[in-house]
Amino acid sequence: MRVDLHIHTTAYSPCSIMSPDDMMTAAVAAGLDGICLTEHNKIWPAGDARILGEKYRLTVFRGMEVTTTAGDVLVFGLEEEPLISIWTPETLKRKVDEAGGVAIAAHPFRGFLVFGFASLQMDLNEALDNRLFANVHGVEVCNSMVTQDENEFAAKVADALDLVKVGGSDAHDPKAVGTCVNVFDDRIADERELIAAIRNGKVRVQRMK
Repeated sequence: MRVDLHIHTTAYSPCSIMSPDDMMTAAVAAGLDGICLTEHNKIWPAGDARILGEKYRLTVFRGMEVTTTAGDVLVFGLEEEPLISIWTPETLKRKVDEAGGVAIAAHPFRGFLVFGFASLQMDLNEALDNRLFANVHGVEVCNSMVTQDENEFAAKVADALDLVKVGGSDAHDPKAVGTCVNVFDDRIADERELIAAIRNGKVRVQRMK
């Protein structure tokens, strides 16, 4: 089963130029078996996601890209939204664990802005010391919005810390949908099964285009 775990639409992400229908059309064209809606700091209503999936006969999961004080984190299984203040990674991790979810560091080296570095001259040990990685279950190692060097560096961090590696297109337009996908050997029927598969590392990352 091939799933894109990181997508934004105009429904709840002002930075996106892709409507939910455009996203679903692109996902079907890309041969995906499922997609995950990960709007910025907003979780899709379950009923709306179900209707969208039924319309296109494609599995639709719900997640969220949460802005924290140390970087962006993809979360699955959390229904609470950060409405008032920006959460710390520690606060977010606690909430995700209490909800039985999973947290993934999203594009952690995009421009290295999170860490105050402007180039690729970062020592691996410096990266490992960042507290963001102590508060996630996995790392996004394939993202179409960052460079290959940044993706490869994220993979090195994930390997060094024994964190699960996942991918996501981070699509904001239809052309990017399905760029980075996750391959699950078993059929994933719902978000609980998705979370369990990620937590157990039963996922492989594949670059599609």
